[in-house]
Amino acid sequence: MAALLGRIGRGSLACRARLAHVGPADAALDAALRQRFETLTDLADGGLGGMPLFATDEWFATCDNLIKNGAPVFDPEAFCTEGKVMDGWETRRRRTPGFDWCILKLGLPGYVHGLDIDTAHFTGNHTPQTRVFGAEIAPSENDDWLPAAARRDTLGVQGTKASDEQIAAAAAAVENAATWHELLPLSPLRPGYGGDEGLSINRFEVPAALRSKRVTHLRLNQHPDGGIARLRAWGIASCDWATSLDPEAVGAIDLLSTLNGARVVGCSSKHYGEPRNLLRPGRGENMGSGWETARNPKRPAVLERDEVTGFVKMPGVSDWSVLRLGAIAKTLESLVVDTNFFRGNYPESIAIDGVNEPTASAASLLAPAGSRDAVKWRPLLTRTRVGPSAEHFFKAGEAFDGEGFGKVTHVRVSIFPDGGLMRVRAIGKAAEPMLVEAC
Repeated sequence: MAALLGRIGRGSLACRARLAHVGPADAALDAALRQRFETLTDLADGGLGGMPLFATDEWFATCDNLIKNGAPVFDPEAFCTEGKVMDGWETRRRRTPGFDWCILKLGLPGYVHGLDIDTAHFTGNHTPQTRVFGAEIAPSENDDWLPAAARRDTLGVQGTKASDEQIAAAAAAVENAATWHELLPLSPLRPGYGGDEGLSINRFEVPAALRSKRVTHLRLNQHPDGGIARLRAWGIASCDWATSLDPEAVGAIDLLSTLNGARVVGCSSKHYGEPRNLLRPGRGENMGSGWETARNPKRPAVLERDEVTGFVKMPGVSDWSVLRLGAIAKTLESLVVDTNFFRGNYPESIAIDGVNEPTASAASLLAPAGSRDAVKWRPLLTRTRVGPSAEHFFKAGEAFDGEGFGKVTHVRVSIFPDGGLMRVRAIGKAAEPMLVEAC
């Protein structure tokens, strides 16, 4: 037990609460899965285009809540005609044969490696067991593989459900549309106690043999009914080269966009926000939409300005995040660093290094400079001052030498000494795809 507590973070109240909640046999596996999933993309994210196409029942809460980007919230005073208002998908207490289920279209087609199924705040009304299937369905306008007979005009309306005829039509269409692979066999879910602390998240690893199956749609079963707050489908986006990345078709694009297959490799700190937020479209909704670190404890007790550089003296004091481009960049034409909403906690300055290492391991990309296995990062954008809540544009040929640097597969964004960034963009033309298996 002592060794286990050490592995998951001795002294951490969150880890100890997790241990008590899931039990010692599962706590280490749960911690390992969480760490793995943090470097992947939520392919079902509604903010990236994910959407429900069908649900058998939406009496207490609607299916679209499943794929909200934010954490579930609970208002003990919120009630409506149907009953308690819940932030998730909750069906009525079933009194007829069968079980409830829904179909979700992924925002980004890709390879699903793991699932988070969160029952937060569903304590006496959670779904006791679930099952998840995935399939690749050929693109079609308006998802017309799902016939009109299966479409609910009331989809997304609380207090409604599908008719028996609509359920039958949807089930037949699902069966005929593709081969469905069982990503998660029938599995129990814990009730949603500790939802505000993340203790209600049930994490599942997809079988290795299925991680190479491209998925565009998910079927989520409730057995037999109840409530689920969130579903995350952690995986690697699969972008079509010809239509999404080929410079002959799309020109220069943001190669650090989640929509183009970019993802996070790792970071030094993520106390207030995940670094994968840096890759999302748009400029965020608030500070929680970005990446923010804790105040760096290595800061000098008294800050002094370097009279030569103009920067505050902070030898060895910085935080960083390593980001993998969605494709190998032939050259980068511009960089954008956005501090939107970060007004009293933006970094004093930033620097961006790059490397062309398409087959590098995560360990080598995250290794300290100078260590035996570390990749050789090269300066792309030297240390540059940034300001509060603004987009900062850096053009090749002026702020950095894109042509001279050449191909780029990864960037390391350093912030001095700490703080928050909303987005980082790397605009350029793709030279060739990145390997799916590579970090």
